[in-house]
Amino acid sequence: MTLSIDARKGSTMAMAMPKDDIEISNFRNYVLKIEGEERVSNNSQDKKLLVKMGRDGVLYLDLVSSGTKPTEDFSLIDATVPPGYGLYHQTSAAKTIRGVKGKYRYYKNDNGDFLAFAIGPSGKPYRINLGNLSDGDSKIRKVLDALPNEPFHKAYFNTKLPSVIVENRQPIKAALDVLEKEGLVKKTGNKMFGVSDIYKKTEKKKPSIRYHSGENN
Repeated sequence: MTLSIDARKGSTMAMAMPKDDIEISNFRNYVLKIEGEERVSNNSQDKKLLVKMGRDGVLYLDLVSSGTKPTEDFSLIDATVPPGYGLYHQTSAAKTIRGVKGKYRYYKNDNGDFLAFAIGPSGKPYRINLGNLSDGDSKIRKVLDALPNEPFHKAYFNTKLPSVIVENRQPIKAALDVLEKEGLVKKTGNKMFGVSDIYKKTEKKKPSIRYHSGENN
């Protein structure tokens, strides 16, 4: 859950108990004091402040210009990854938005559980719990079991899987990235409308289902 504060005059402040981060947006100038040392803004561009408390007990502050290209520093995300997970993979989004291609970061633990973060042009991460390939109810297993025998693209799953899995197709993209890394699907080299990759299922045997978590029921 995020606490969002819009600093524009006349805006209504919507507040919720912050669990993951705090975001303050739409302000242009600031005076920042850090342990007695003062720093002021050097331009009047729209800005956004992200505040996050990491699992390591460290407070992270990220002050960026709104809509600008996010940095390649993913320490804010890494700090929120549950213990036991390590970086597994990273890919780029298919589309360019406001001149920026988003990033996808993937983490995996020793049990084979996958966790993904989609990071858009604003730099704000969207967490996707993909689950385990051996869990019959996980998002990633549902995508794996729905793979057709013929070539396909992400939109194929719109009518094949529940909306809680499809959402805005980011979970589908994330699942396919991991399945490709695991050798269970591969890109054909062709694209739908010049943007969306076309995939096909490989001959690699699917992992056996060992349990059902019920997470998407």
